[in-house]
Amino acid sequence: MTSQFHTIDPRILTPSDIELLQSLFDEEIKARRMTYDCPEAADLAARLVVLYQRGIRSKDSLRDRLKAAA
Repeated sequence: MTSQFHTIDPRILTPSDIELLQSLFDEEIKARRMTYDCPEAADLAARLVVLYQRGIRSKDSLRDRLKAAA
């Protein structure tokens, strides 16, 4: 569900947005066998947020974009 905040400013992340991003981040960290405190994990988190703020809201679409960038 798209929040009313996204129409005001797509950079605003709601708790449900954070939950989705955290879930995908956790999955990707595990799949890539990274630690949470490595520089690559920070880059991954930043890419996720940027993609989400650009309007890519589907977990599958985000995952596909991350794989394409890897």
